[in-house]
Amino acid sequence: MIQKYFLFCCFTLCVALHANAQNVSSPYSILGIGDIETNDYGRYSASGSAAVSRREPGSYNFSNPASLTAIPYKTLNFDFGLRGKVSKFKLVGADTLTHPTKDFVIKRVSLAFKVTPKTAIAFGLKPFSTVNFQYIAQASVSDGNADYLKYTEGTGGINQVYFSVGKEIKSRLSVGATASWLFGSLQNSIEYYNPDLGLDIIRNETNFYNAAGLQAGIQYYTSPAKKLQHSFGLTATAYTRLKGEKTTEYEEYGAIIKTLNTENIQFKMPISVIGGYSIAHKSGLSFHLQGDYHKWATKKLNYKNTYIKDAFGLHAGFEYVEKISNSKFTWEKYHLALGVKMEQSYLVINNNHLNDHAVTLGGGKNISRFISINAGLEIGRRGSSSLNQIQENYYQFNIGFTLKDIWFGTKRMGRFR
Repeated sequence: MIQKYFLFCCFTLCVALHANAQNVSSPYSILGIGDIETNDYGRYSASGSAAVSRREPGSYNFSNPASLTAIPYKTLNFDFGLRGKVSKFKLVGADTLTHPTKDFVIKRVSLAFKVTPKTAIAFGLKPFSTVNFQYIAQASVSDGNADYLKYTEGTGGINQVYFSVGKEIKSRLSVGATASWLFGSLQNSIEYYNPDLGLDIIRNETNFYNAAGLQAGIQYYTSPAKKLQHSFGLTATAYTRLKGEKTTEYEEYGAIIKTLNTENIQFKMPISVIGGYSIAHKSGLSFHLQGDYHKWATKKLNYKNTYIKDAFGLHAGFEYVEKISNSKFTWEKYHLALGVKMEQSYLVINNNHLNDHAVTLGGGKNISRFISINAGLEIGRRGSSSLNQIQENYYQFNIGFTLKDIWFGTKRMGRFR
């Protein structure tokens, strides 16, 4: 019965990925390939998204495929996460914030399963980048005697479908790899409008992209029987170039009046290295630290003093876990977490990096043997008006669910009882 429930949830959530509701205007997603998704949007988001060294048995950790070996043998985890966000913006030269904008979207769907005592696999779907912006500008026609309005809107994003495998190669030492495929489209629509001139032309531009990626990960942890347990994690990720096509059409009063020739396009992706350290006390209190480095090729963008450059990140957090034990088993009852993060975006605006600072908090609970839930809140600021950047003050919440079950077995592999 539980197995049928898993299959139904998988189908329902894959359909729901196309039903996201949002109206958030993210002004900087007009640049590059949009806003790169760096948050975990699972259990580890509450502790500052410091996750690369984490390996809790009841939680699948996408950040490091080596952590898959922490999942109990023959146990399947179906995990999904949702995020809501409210933002206010402070424009350059303004003293007040704009009205709040909101969105609510599904951010992760994954399935993880330990197939042998030392090997586990996982696959899933999550966003890699998102584009969502709107703005209005006023411009003049060539003779300077008449003005027109210019409405610009961008939507879309790059998705990531992935397959991971983790294996314990030595006592308390695990390695893993994640193969992923990036695909999606970025749409940009510009409407030129002046009713007095009879001007109403829309320029629709769509960039279709795809690329492949490979991540390697390693984790080492000391004996859980000791009073203090240490764990270390490291990942390295590389992608092929994002390649695809750009299509451009001009539309007037709902009819296409011109279609330009399709262009081949490409975008060079970064090489990323992420390292982390965790220390946990038997009392249930733990501390986690993570550093990120993303090597981007420097690239000038089509805006003044704006370009792409290397990105950095620093994450830290605490977590407390209340456990219940008997003579045979120890399991988690609930957890509470608090953290901070600082990220330096791959975008440089007005010759200054676009920085993101935030505090995080949250917790989770095992509701039953089959279901656990986690939730987190993040309060932060991106950009700075003092650096002539659009400043975003935001808070976002995420909620995740994990369904767990003992899965099908075979005579050869053993019955999953």
